[in-house]
Amino acid sequence: MRFLSLIFGLWLIALGALAQSTPEGSIRVSGNIVDDQDQPLSFATVTNLTTETGVISDEDGFFYLTFQREDTIRISSVGYEPAFLHFGDTAQANNYDLQIRMSEQTFELENVTVFAFKDVESFKRAILALDDLPEESPDVVIPGSYEGPRRETKASPLNPVSFIAERFNKRAKYERMAREAQQDYERRQRLSRKYNREMVGKITGLTDESLDEFMIFCQFEEDFIERSNQYDLVLAINRCYTDFSEENKH
Repeated sequence: MRFLSLIFGLWLIALGALAQSTPEGSIRVSGNIVDDQDQPLSFATVTNLTTETGVISDEDGFFYLTFQREDTIRISSVGYEPAFLHFGDTAQANNYDLQIRMSEQTFELENVTVFAFKDVESFKRAILALDDLPEESPDVVIPGSYEGPRRETKASPLNPVSFIAERFNKRAKYERMAREAQQDYERRQRLSRKYNREMVGKITGLTDESLDEFMIFCQFEEDFIERSNQYDLVLAINRCYTDFSEENKH
């Protein structure tokens, strides 16, 4: 019995740790983005359309992102149809490990008619509708055209060192962008927990449209919210509420 009790206790501890790994009301998704052939899609963009923040998948198509249940997530990559994630009330857990398969994007082009001419003169005559000129007529010259000698151009050889350096620079750039996007998202989450509609409504007693008007009227700087404690925020909200009440009297 003591052995079974120990196992049961460890199981409860594991469940508690798992529940605390993701903030309440949030979902953490880790996933691999692949194409129709199950090959990883590198540097695909994963965007939270609600907060307009996101991350970029790595070379293996892997990413992870934390967001609210009601948020909508858009996965996009050049040449592929975008995919969307939205859990809402259907979410049964806080953590998901997904494989997201992207479909290639196809475009239907308009028909193009190609005309072949045996030489440059035939082309010039067709353009100018001069096909009925006698053979001894002078050559037709399009103004601005170049009739001089042509020099063959040769492609410069590929420098493998430059190619590798360019790939590493791009990878570092995308990794930096992904880190910055993740840091910005986490910062906005912290700000939202410190200053939000529910908190302001409890302090001011405002609801619905009046609360919306007050939130627009009283817009604090993000730096002020981040460095202020709860007491400072309550004082600032009360001062702003006094100004708001005076403004609505007139």
